[in-house]
Amino acid sequence: MSQVPHSKKSPRISPEDQKAIQTYWVVYEAHMVEIQDELAHLAEFPEYARFVQSTTPEQLIERQRTSRENQHKAIFEGDWGPYLGYLHQMGAAYANAGLTFSAWFGIIGPIRKLMLPLLIEAYKTDQERLLEAIKGMGFFIDLAMGEIGDAYLETKQDIIRHQQDAIRELSTPVLQLRDGLLILPLIGVLDSFRANQVTQHLLHAIRDRRARVVVIDITGVPTVDSAVANHLIQTVDASRLMGTETIITGLSADIAQTLVRLGVDLTKLNTKGDLQHGVDTALRLIHYKTVRIREEPATYDPMDEGNE
Repeated sequence: MSQVPHSKKSPRISPEDQKAIQTYWVVYEAHMVEIQDELAHLAEFPEYARFVQSTTPEQLIERQRTSRENQHKAIFEGDWGPYLGYLHQMGAAYANAGLTFSAWFGIIGPIRKLMLPLLIEAYKTDQERLLEAIKGMGFFIDLAMGEIGDAYLETKQDIIRHQQDAIRELSTPVLQLRDGLLILPLIGVLDSFRANQVTQHLLHAIRDRRARVVVIDITGVPTVDSAVANHLIQTVDASRLMGTETIITGLSADIAQTLVRLGVDLTKLNTKGDLQHGVDTALRLIHYKTVRIREEPATYDPMDEGNE
């Protein structure tokens, strides 16, 4: 098992709380095997079963050993860093494994229900220690679930961010048609946030692929507002500063009227009616010639029949 990272934060535990946790832990440790047997049914749940199956028996044994060592250091030596780091690692593992919030909550939540009658039985003749143990149990479990929850949510947010980046990458594909020629087809709603993403993505592509001409096709964009229109102008200006000519194609009648109504400086825009015309213009700008080969019609030769 990889080294367990230390937690980012250290809990504020008073001597009284530390003692309460120890009072609880003595009973928990005495019934640990019994509690684990009671929780064995969790393996029947599909989500948790997949998580368990992804771990080898050797890894599970090592994980349990590490957990017990870190728990003992935290509870009896006051060294909480390794244990909270272990919990943080587990929270991230639950998120990466695709466990839902309710699934990992169900792994730890039942411990409180199982432990309460055991604490009552152990301290039934000492009410003060019973209350202390119950307090320690609540503090310890809440601390553990808080650390796991923080790591779980952080990891889920990272996963969502990566997915959003992947979606944005797919929604703004910069295609290289020829050396020096890029095409950026835009489809769907183009708001200010996405327009900014488009600009950043395009400028990086221009730099990396040394583009001389870019064709931005907005046939699939239903409408634009003033902010997006100004952003297109800025994109054209930024591309020109990098030595790249930009051609806008596919402007609909509604978008064209909107640009005029908004007072956009159309002299900065090189526009063509459709993508084909835009590509043809771009090819001429990079001095790329296309030659059509016309096939001559076949002629009938009577002598061919005798050669068959």
